[in-house]
Amino acid sequence: MRNVFDMGIWWSWKWRCENVFGENIKCWDKVKFIKDLASEVTKVYLLAYGCKETGVRIEMIVAWKPPVDGCMRMNIDGVSHGNPDLATAGGAMRDAAGRWCGGFALNIGVCTAPLGELWGVYYRLYIAWGRGVTRLEMEVDSKLVVGFLKTGISDSHPLSFLVRLCHGFLSRDWIVRISHVYRETNRLADGLANYAFTLPLGFYLLESTPPILEVFGRRTAFPKHIQI
Repeated sequence: MRNVFDMGIWWSWKWRCENVFGENIKCWDKVKFIKDLASEVTKVYLLAYGCKETGVRIEMIVAWKPPVDGCMRMNIDGVSHGNPDLATAGGAMRDAAGRWCGGFALNIGVCTAPLGELWGVYYRLYIAWGRGVTRLEMEVDSKLVVGFLKTGISDSHPLSFLVRLCHGFLSRDWIVRISHVYRETNRLADGLANYAFTLPLGFYLLESTPPILEVFGRRTAFPKHIQI
């Protein structure tokens, strides 16, 4: 409830300022927008600190796995120092042998975490399509963003314009499968997103793994506590 209250106050102030200064941005689904953001923050907190809502906690091993032959796997992550605050995104594409096939780092500026993640999805789809990929597995560690990409959102939602851009790529003549993954599986993309904070604002196409991030490219397994 505290997250809902805090985000409700902040977004009410932001929308009021936009109206006062002439932007007049309409959002007819404001309650759902705030609840979705608050739910995402709460889930991340529970996973990060091992809090229990219900059920029994068990330990399982999670790790990045290569795609099947003839398919590319793309991992994407967005990072924000606040919600909203300075934000970045990063992504990496690898083949069935685990080889690096292209990546990017994006320093966005000030925005929300879901917006940063969606920009990462858009640029990764743009790169994969431009390189002639026909079968793509896309892994994202935000359930909220995965839901947007799979089911869409209302046209009045503040993020609808970017979701529509992503759907424009998804509807093209290729096979794209979108799935949610644990953050531990997404460490290379997370490292690229954090690396983007060291770069000036803008988009950077990476033909090879930055040396500082090579350790994240190894297929290492990590323990993960989950609820059953």
